[in-house]
Amino acid sequence: MSDNPDPALRHGHIATPASRAYFAWQEGKLNAGQLNQREAGKFFPATQSGLTDAVAPTDSPNAVPPRDGEIASANQGDGRFLDEPGTHWKKHTVTSGEIMKFVWTFTAPHSTRRYNYFITREDWNPNLPLSRAQFESTPFFKAEFTEQPFWSHGATLRPTGPTTHEIQLPQRRGYHVLLAVWEVADTGNAFYQVIDLDFVGNGGETAPAIPPSLHATDITTSSITLAWNASSTAGVSYRLYRDNNMIFHGSQLSFVDNRLEANTAYRYTISAVSATGRESVRSEAITVTTQNPAASTTPPTAPVRLHSMGVTADSVALMWGSSQGSNAIAGYIVYREGDEIARVAASQLSYTDSGLRAETTYRYFVAAVDSQDLLSVPGNVLSVTTLAAGSDDNGNGDNDNDDNGQYPAWVLGGSYTTGDIVTSQGNNWVCLQTHIAYTVDWAPGLADTLWRQAR
Repeated sequence: MSDNPDPALRHGHIATPASRAYFAWQEGKLNAGQLNQREAGKFFPATQSGLTDAVAPTDSPNAVPPRDGEIASANQGDGRFLDEPGTHWKKHTVTSGEIMKFVWTFTAPHSTRRYNYFITREDWNPNLPLSRAQFESTPFFKAEFTEQPFWSHGATLRPTGPTTHEIQLPQRRGYHVLLAVWEVADTGNAFYQVIDLDFVGNGGETAPAIPPSLHATDITTSSITLAWNASSTAGVSYRLYRDNNMIFHGSQLSFVDNRLEANTAYRYTISAVSATGRESVRSEAITVTTQNPAASTTPPTAPVRLHSMGVTADSVALMWGSSQGSNAIAGYIVYREGDEIARVAASQLSYTDSGLRAETTYRYFVAAVDSQDLLSVPGNVLSVTTLAAGSDDNGNGDNDNDDNGQYPAWVLGGSYTTGDIVTSQGNNWVCLQTHIAYTVDWAPGLADTLWRQAR
């Protein structure tokens, strides 16, 4: 067993059934970080980078997917031994048509777009490296979320920990490899887990697989709209239960539950029913609460993490994190020394205060205002001192990491590639993952998975 008692750090893996990487972690061949870092560009079996998602075009474009022969390692050098061809890998004994439970464990829960499950072709050759030609070109099972843009649906797209899929295995005989791919929306990457299976016997009639990804897509004071993905068992219908009472039976993949009480929690589960009437076990329950009509009188939350993005002798560049509220956020009010100096739109999370005096300390705070003109309490107070006249204007002051303007300042909405260097908060930062800076939470110093301080 590895010296690390629990798999931790960086992203996610499948532990049930144990993946090839998980077995390697148990044997001490991978540490916990390496187990969770089977990461490469998304959209397998695509080979090209820079592609947009066909379902959600506002998602981050994909990075370079793993090369043929490096699929199990996800093109990560610390796991290249996982790519060795052969039949020597530890296997799980299964039957065709069996309902198998796959459990993802996450250590950095990215916004999720989909999970794809591929299986090797019936005539694959285990003595050759794993390649796209060895796998079926389309997944035999997919769990997908269509809500977009991802930055507006964080709660819906953030995976539960753990996430379980009950999947009906396809028809196969003998040794085969299953490839599970977790594709995220907010970066260009996906996480690859290879599982070795030994299919025995002919299988028998089984209950259908549970429909995955039951979730609420819209909530009002009197209704809840629910959606789910298709069961991996073909030809089934679905039964939706509210508080253990069936409220829907049909073949569609969504349902609007009406005439509900406001500000009330409801518990939902779903099952699949075969053509012969055999019903699967019900899914894990989700609890959804209808909106509170009184929430319209509740002010929005305060803006968060007000900080300086750059200082000159006569200006201060400010940035902050967004507010939340039951009403739509209409905008933000910027204050200096307690006096309002600007109002900006809700989509603008930054402001540059200019015309200031050199070598002078100013205090700032920001408040949010919603569509009902309800004002939040102020966020944190920030004190900033302008530079001396004639000083460098890159915001780095006398910091030892000063680049004399060599690198551009980080900006909200900017597009960054792995290895890019930017300035922010008086330091230089190196980009760790290709991404677009959709939110202030992804700024250097706030998003450790996206940036590290330059040395």
